Amino acid sequence: MIAARGAVLLAAVLAAHLDVSPARADEPDREGGFVDRFPAEAPLGWRQAGRDLKYVYTRPAHLDRKGWSKVAWTLGSVATLYLVREEVAEGIRRNHNQDVEDALTTVRDAMGKVGSVGVVSVGYLWAGAARDSAYDKETAQILAESVLYALPIAGVGGRILATQRPAKGDDIQFVQGEGHSISADVTIAASMLAPIIDRHLQPDGDDTPRRIFWKRFGTWSLYSLAGMVALQRMYTDRHYLPDVVLGYANGLTVGRLIVDNHRGGREWRDRRRRVRIEPAAGGVRIVWGPGLTAGRVAHE
Repeated sequence: MIAARGAVLLAAVLAAHLDVSPARADEPDREGGFVDRFPAEAPLGWRQAGRDLKYVYTRPAHLDRKGWSKVAWTLGSVATLYLVREEVAEGIRRNHNQDVEDALTTVRDAMGKVGSVGVVSVGYLWAGAARDSAYDKETAQILAESVLYALPIAGVGGRILATQRPAKGDDIQFVQGEGHSISADVTIAASMLAPIIDRHLQPDGDDTPRRIFWKRFGTWSLYSLAGMVALQRMYTDRHYLPDVVLGYANGLTVGRLIVDNHRGGREWRDRRRRVRIEPAAGGVRIVWGPGLTAGRVAHE
């Protein structure tokens, strides 16, 4: 029953986050040729996968002061969480509810397994073939890369800083440990966020208010579902709070790095946050962001 509900949830997530557009991706131009309406942002295939792998694992060597400040802030926050991890675990145990656990487990089965990413990736691949959209096929590749490149980081993290399962104890070991650290389940769930949200749920300049609402709703739904996977790992005494926070950060960061690499760097994020003042009938208008997603802007 839980597996069936998980499959339905995955199908709903995929259906809600695919762009609704005509099946054919080409339209005639003025010269009689065709213009690809849904181009990929980077070449597809193994060569690009290698470039993405290099970008993800060499990124720390190219961080600026702002980047290292974010890393320090994240690690410092996680270190602080270790001080209260036992209190949080005990509080969850005191308020345990079986119905809540069943609901959280359904979400975890839907989003916290490698097969879940595979299902969503194949869904985008199928949509790309049906709509002749290289953009959707690229999303499928990024989804697969995101989870494959994030999981080794979780594994190495368990070797560097290992903790016991909450149900077994609270010991912490450095370097020599063989316990658990970065949650793999949460890493998997969070690895799907950036490929879907950054590529399919950013409002476009021509979006209606209703469409913008549903994109925002889809964005926060995905963030919340990944958060529910994290809560499930704590609720079932499988991980402490710092473990799931690290897993969330790991999957989300790796996914964003790959998306950034396909767009030539993270500058598009700065452009998206920029406030612009533009002329308008009878005065001016203030626009937050470029008005179009970076991927679409780059090919227009």
